[in-house]
Order: sequence, then structure tokens, then C-alpha cells
Amino acid sequence: MSEEILRFNTEEALNIKPVPQEVTVETFTLVLENDPILKEILPEFDFENPSVNPNKFASSLVETCKLNKGFGLSANQCGFKHRVFVMGAGDEYVAFYNPKVISTKGELHVAEGCLSFPLLALYITRPAEVDVEYQDYNGEKRTATFSGMSARCFLHELDHLNGIVYTEKVKPMALQSGLKKRNKIMKLMSKIK
Repeated sequence: MSEEILRFNTEEALNIKPVPQEVTVETFTLVLENDPILKEILPEFDFENPSVNPNKFASSLVETCKLNKGFGLSANQCGFKHRVFVMGAGDEYVAFYNPKVISTKGELHVAEGCLSFPLLALYITRPAEVDVEYQDYNGEKRTATFSGMSARCFLHELDHLNGIVYTEKVKPMALQSGLKKRNKIMKLMSKIK
């Protein structure tokens, strides 16, 4: 003789709709442009022995990126030494753990910005197309091909993981010119406030 247990949901029986739980994701503070962590080469992320929950961490990077109106954000821009960045727009963001470039094609010279260097636009030459390999937040190996702004964003964020900031990729005169323009913009903004 089998005993069956009768189970029922009292909320359902009383026609009470459960209150949806709001999921909150932590956001991070961006480090300043002269923070030494931006010059560090970040170690491979170890999925066998992770120091953080990779999905939760990537979600926080995405929310921080969105909050700051960016297209890409690396862990070290938030003060963390994890080899991961996120990139995307709208609600379409992807986390790239342990990313690598497999091959490149072409070349584009376009203005670039960086959340770590607010209001500083610099013209940088980068490959027009990249074939890449990375791990997703589950540690699964993936490959992708990016072109145009997506390729530029991927390469910019990968540079961050390798301790390279975009100000190092321009000639000194171009950097000085960009910094002067930024200073003018910042003065104008301070007068508006």
C-alpha cells in the first residue's frame, strides 16, 4: 500500500498572488584613470576553483557598465583582478572570461572612449575584424567573430586585461590634444552646474 501525500499551495487555494521578489544586482565603483590596477596583467580566471561566482560577477559588471552608459567594461576597471570583461548594448551583453584573439583582418582608425578616462576621445588604429576565443560564465569555451565597433570594443577591453590603456596607443601630441579638449569640456560642464 503506497501512501500519497496531498500537497497544495495555500496561496493558490486562497487565490493570493505571490509578491514578486525584486532581484538586485550589485554595481561596482569605477577606479580612477591613474589607479595602478589598470596597468596590471590579470591572471587567467580559474573555473575549477573560482574566487567569485562567475555569473553573479559578470551580472554586476553588466549592470555597472549600463549604469555608466558604456559598451564594455573590464574587471580591473572596477578594482578586481579577474580576467573577464563584458560588452554589449541595451539588454544584449556578453561576458568574456579568459579571452584571446585568434586572428585579425583589416584596419580602422576611429575615435575611442573609455569609462576609466571620462570625456577623453582618442583616435586609435585597430583591426577591423577579429576571430576570438573565450569562456562564458559557465566555463564553456566559445568562439566568435566581431567586426567594426564590436571588434574595437573587444580589443579595447582585452587591452585592459593585459594592463594596456588606450592612452598608450596614441602619439604624445595626440594625447596632449585630447587632454586639452577634455579639460575644455570639463570647464564648460562645471559652469553649467
